Amino acid sequence: MASRIEWNDEYLLGINEIDLQHKQLLKLANDLYDVTTGSLENYKLQMPSVLKKLTDYTEYHFKNEEDFMEKHGYIETSAHKMAHKGFINEVGTQIKLLSVKMWNLPQNFMILL
Repeated sequence: MASRIEWNDEYLLGINEIDLQHKQLLKLANDLYDVTTGSLENYKLQMPSVLKKLTDYTEYHFKNEEDFMEKHGYIETSAHKMAHKGFINEVGTQIKLLSVKMWNLPQNFMILL
């Protein structure tokens, strides 16, 4: 079963802007967790907003991170971009499944994160 994701300083890259974005992503993922483990009424009210915030910020972060990697000549930029694309595609799939009211999927979505 999925659980809240706690920040650990082992996640730090030493790049302040990216580290702050990673912390924000974990906060948004935990907001999603809270919605998926709360009441059905809260789920219905909050899920669209939480998903929108999470997906928008994820896309912003991925673009920022990829630009940073290219600017600094990171060798694995292409592979990292492909991983980002795969993640975004999978999130899109999970959102579509959630939108057709497959109630058991929120936990699967959290495991993905």
